[in-house]
Amino acid sequence: MATFSLTAAAKEVGKSKPTISKAIKTGRLSAKRVGQGYEIDAAELFRVYPKETKIAPPKEITSSNAVNLLELETKMLREQLDRERDTVDDLRKRLDRAERLIEDQRPAQQTPRKWFWQK
Repeated sequence: MATFSLTAAAKEVGKSKPTISKAIKTGRLSAKRVGQGYEIDAAELFRVYPKETKIAPPKEITSSNAVNLLELETKMLREQLDRERDTVDDLRKRLDRAERLIEDQRPAQQTPRKWFWQK
């Protein structure tokens, strides 16, 4: 089981010694007292201060790669647009059908009934 001193822990996670010490004193980070210093378990240290993963720089993009990427993106966007148009057409057809059904179910317009006192 790997352990770190206060100084080594601070260097490992890129924090200052007072920051690590304060985390120990407030109970945020557990550590074992050894003589004048602390012994900090690696798992506990990285639980409180996760190790930052280095992100590899992007590969150099050549103009041919950029063109290929743009062509691929264009193709994907055109396919998405086609799907969206199909969806709109389908919804329009459904709406028209629903409106026709409603019209068919409406009673025919009746002339208002005239009462004997009306002319």
